[in-house]
Amino acid sequence: MDIPEKMVTAFIGPSGCGKSTFLRTLNRMNDLIDNVSIEGEVYIDNTNIYDKNIDVVNLRKKVGMIFQKSNPFAKSVYDNIAFGPRINGISHKNILDEIVERSLKQAAIWDEVKDRIIPLCI
Repeated sequence: MDIPEKMVTAFIGPSGCGKSTFLRTLNRMNDLIDNVSIEGEVYIDNTNIYDKNIDVVNLRKKVGMIFQKSNPFAKSVYDNIAFGPRINGISHKNILDEIVERSLKQAAIWDEVKDRIIPLCI
C-alpha cells in the first residue's frame, strides 16, 4: 500500500476492525504489547522500520499518532506518564515522580489516583 506524501489519508471502518492496530505498526507501538507477534516488513521513506538497526525512539518522533480516545499503554498510570520523559533520557526516579505528580495534578486526577500510583518500570 502506498500512502502519498503531503496528502490526507483516512482509515475508516467499524470498531474493532484493526485501524488502530495497523496505525500502531507504523511507529512500532505494537512492540510494547506483551505476547504480540510481529512478522513482515513496513517501509517508510524506503527504510524497513522493523530492521534491527532502526532507532525506535527516532521513528516515533517522526511517526506520531493522535487518537480520538485516549490509548494508554498496557502499563500502570505512572508508566504511561513517565514514558515520554524516559525515552528522552530522564531516568532519575525523583524527577520522574515529580513529572508524574505534576501531570496528574494538571489533569485534575491526582486525588483520584495518587494512592494507586506504582511504577512498574524503574
